[in-house]
Amino acid sequence: MKTKHLNTILLVIAASIMMVLFNNFKAVPEVNPVVNEASRISHAKELLGRKYQGSYAQKLEGHLVLTDAIGDQLRAQLPARFKAQAERIAKTVITESTKYQLDPVFVLAVIATESQFNPLVRGTSGEIGMMQVKPDTAEWIAKKYKITWKGSRTLEDPSANIRIGLAYMDYLRAKFSGSASRYVTAYNMGPTNVRRLIAKKVKPAEYATRVMTNYGRIYSAMVVVEAALPTKVALN
Repeated sequence: MKTKHLNTILLVIAASIMMVLFNNFKAVPEVNPVVNEASRISHAKELLGRKYQGSYAQKLEGHLVLTDAIGDQLRAQLPARFKAQAERIAKTVITESTKYQLDPVFVLAVIATESQFNPLVRGTSGEIGMMQVKPDTAEWIAKKYKITWKGSRTLEDPSANIRIGLAYMDYLRAKFSGSASRYVTAYNMGPTNVRRLIAKKVKPAEYATRVMTNYGRIYSAMVVVEAALPTKVALN
């Protein structure tokens, strides 16, 4: 057999094999992120201090229900036009919480306090979206944390808004050495104003109290759901 004919046959066989492989190829399903228990518990203890023991946050230690509960909470709270994005937003909350070692339920509590889960909310001082971030602050923090920034419209996307909002929270948390009441309040009024209150020996508490009230409320609802499940699946 001539070499030219042999090469042609081999090419046909190879092409046939590739076609079979292509037709039978099954995409690997996307793995949904799960709540990082170590980060969640550590941050919950930072937020609650001695109140962690016996708290709703402590009662959910090791239960897989929490990952699904994040999505359930978003599906229940988002406006109708955004409910289809609940899974994508939940993935963002969980992924970004893990990145910054935050409790994702705390993230939901901040969102509840800031916007009541409405991505269309605009604040009186120009704040935008679910985490009510000002465009100038967002642009600065996006550059600092290397987050894509395409102008103020970026904040209208719920997932982008959360990424930027949590990067800012991470920045404040470092600035106030993990003092929860201070960095949570600074998210609302800015670090300069918080330092002024501290200098006057005034404890800033109102905003942080509202966030923590929502934190407890959301956890309470999750515990009720977990208790209603027929079996409890614990993490290793």
